[in-house]
Amino acid sequence: MIKLETERLNLLPLQVHNLTLALEDYEKMQSDLGLRITNTVLDEEMKYAMKVRLRKVLENVENFLWLTNWAIINKRENQLIGFIMLKGYPNEIGEVIVGYSIEEKYRRNGYATEALKGLTEWIFENPKALCVIADTEKTNIPSHKVLQNVGAIKFKENDELIWWKIEKNN
Repeated sequence: MIKLETERLNLLPLQVHNLTLALEDYEKMQSDLGLRITNTVLDEEMKYAMKVRLRKVLENVENFLWLTNWAIINKRENQLIGFIMLKGYPNEIGEVIVGYSIEEKYRRNGYATEALKGLTEWIFENPKALCVIADTEKTNIPSHKVLQNVGAIKFKENDELIWWKIEKNN
């Protein structure tokens, strides 16, 4: 099984079995991954994201790495602290869209930045991937800082969202 490793984190792509378990029995999913159990339930927003990722993975199992949620695991504590998701294989102009979420008690420790850097390096190993795109709510200042820390630049915004781009040569 593929696993990406950073200094403090393991990034583990969830396969169909784990995505399904995350929705049905979040505690068992953590246990199956050999992790220390922290949370026993997913919040509604993450449940919705898991359902969407599961549907996308089932539609294209061989490319699941580009369609799934990757578990962000704190190596020292051996526990799940968040997720980073890929929303598809590089599109026709080389964009890969990502989203991420860190559990509240682990925020402001650089974990999202570290996870995004690690996954971005893996993404850019694919010659078709030219940039990574993320969007944030205008009010989500901590997320803006994460994106700035990985070298993202703002390239579009509307009343609610800002879109960020990380170029391959950053």
